[in-house]
Amino acid sequence: MSKSGSEKENEKEIEKTEIQKDESEEKDLKTSKNEEENEIENEKEKENTKKKVTDDPETLLKKLETIKQFACAIIFDKKGKVIASTIKTKSKEIKAYLTAFDSYDVTVGNGFVLNGLHYIVYRFYDTLIYGRNGKAGEGPGICLHKFTRTSDEKELFALITYKYPVLSSRAIPILQKFCKEL
Repeated sequence: MSKSGSEKENEKEIEKTEIQKDESEEKDLKTSKNEEENEIENEKEKENTKKKVTDDPETLLKKLETIKQFACAIIFDKKGKVIASTIKTKSKEIKAYLTAFDSYDVTVGNGFVLNGLHYIVYRFYDTLIYGRNGKAGEGPGICLHKFTRTSDEKELFALITYKYPVLSSRAIPILQKFCKEL
């Protein structure tokens, strides 16, 4: 049985449509792969940028200096090595902060000392210790925040002081956000 001309044309049209469909699917697959590759590349670039910013002490210091609510800021690791600091401090004072989260009673009982100035502190949270020197609205405030840097899972500490009119309710969330972005 031979096929009529219109049946042959229909078969050719169907075959042509299937070829176009296959080509379209292949093109979509390539586009999808390119999009995935671009997305992966963008993620790698973000990671590299993040590492560059947080691993470079000078860049970290510049970022700290842009936060006007901090009178001073120090970032150091769990060995007491200062990574970035807006002030000069004694290594003995920095080492005292390394054990601040070990004992609630000792920390609250002793308070903090920074550049010879004593601060009365409180510890309401596992990763924050904060307080002030003198009366509220007069003396400077202080906050020690223990955090884990997301780029390399390294445990770090951030210590800041702030002066009135900046209060702990303003300075501490800024510090937490800064540390979270490292």
